[in-house]
Amino acid sequence: MKASRYNRIFRASDGVWLAFNGWSCALAELDPADKPFIEAILADPDGTVCDTPHKHELREALLEAHFLVEDMEDELVATRADMLRDRFRTDRLLLTIAPTLNCNFRCDYCYEDHLKVNMSRAVQDALVSWVKERAGHTALLHVIWYGGEPLMPGAYPVVERLSEAFIAVCREHGVEYNAELVTNGYFLDREKMERLKALGVTMVQVTVDGPPEVHDRRRVLAGGQGTFWRIIENLKSVVDLAAFQLRINVDRRNALSALEVAAILREHGLEAVRPHLAQVTASGVACGNILELCYSTREFADMELEVYREAAKQGLPLGRYPFHRPGAFCTADRANAVVVAPNGLLFKCWHEVTLDPDRAIGHIIDGQQPFQKAVEDRWLNWDPLSLSGCRACDVLPLCHGGCPVEALKRPGADHGACEHFKFHLEPVVELRYLYQAQGAEAPPSEGPARGSGK
Repeated sequence: MKASRYNRIFRASDGVWLAFNGWSCALAELDPADKPFIEAILADPDGTVCDTPHKHELREALLEAHFLVEDMEDELVATRADMLRDRFRTDRLLLTIAPTLNCNFRCDYCYEDHLKVNMSRAVQDALVSWVKERAGHTALLHVIWYGGEPLMPGAYPVVERLSEAFIAVCREHGVEYNAELVTNGYFLDREKMERLKALGVTMVQVTVDGPPEVHDRRRVLAGGQGTFWRIIENLKSVVDLAAFQLRINVDRRNALSALEVAAILREHGLEAVRPHLAQVTASGVACGNILELCYSTREFADMELEVYREAAKQGLPLGRYPFHRPGAFCTADRANAVVVAPNGLLFKCWHEVTLDPDRAIGHIIDGQQPFQKAVEDRWLNWDPLSLSGCRACDVLPLCHGGCPVEALKRPGADHGACEHFKFHLEPVVELRYLYQAQGAEAPPSEGPARGSGK
């Protein structure tokens, strides 16, 4: 036996000793009477004598939770295998579909160009045929409706028509189907959400960037009008119909206002809507004006911890707990995943979606745009284990190198796109422990921390 390279044993602010493993995400409070034995067996697993039934139980618990691993196990090899299995699995087909790039909002940090184009009937038909060709070789079709704003009047009928077609194809081939929706929430009334639920949408992400006076300066309609209360009222009318995540896009202007958002959700009976912070980054030409307002990853981690600590004091379910990624980071580095633009161009990354063929890997209509294998290979070749900084990092199982598009911007770096957990893992884990100790519902173990602000 040997100790896992992903162990953390540390003392919490109240003096309690905690043990955390980055592979299993197991978290345990150490009994002071057991701590010397646990430290001894982690330091010398084979030489430490388990001479009581209790010590045997502790040893088995450490093994089950991955604090101890078999001598033959190479965790870096296991991490790479984990990544490759997930990256090239064929039992899931993942589609992110932008039925339009148009949007009724004009958020000041948005990286998109609000192009007024909707997916044509020809592209829709080609996409359905594309799915049919692959339906017999997969067990699950998962769709994310994206944009632009997918509920725009010109886009929503596309969502309905394609959803009906996908469900029919999946039913014919015995394939499971489910869907998510990324929306600004302005058009999300109950009638529409009931229809979306019937069309397989089980998860919805909506963005609110602060209380009304903050949100309504950042996320305005094309005519400049505020949108906050329309979104809140819409959420109140649909919250029982799906799982809702609330994204709070954060830069230097609105960090602490996230607490006010969480409080407003509670005041309006929206406790089921789980908020998380997301880092605003200047990812495109359209949002270059906010570059000086963006946090660095380290700065964001410091701010995030401050907000989450204050949320815990106030009993607000605002936070993000580390979780083990199954392998690939997102659609960009998965072989069986693609992003579809309204004109039929295919991309790997959400942030790459344009009407420009230069970044595309192909077109949904064969022959219209030659398949650019080199572009796809760039994504599928992304290997955090080739970087010395990633190999040595004890939070690698929590990020697998981080966001590929951010990492590939720095080809000479010795590490990937470091996630926030690298800079505040122990205090965030401690917050999780405090929620559990108080018998409170802890913040979720998911929700992206990065992004340019959908």
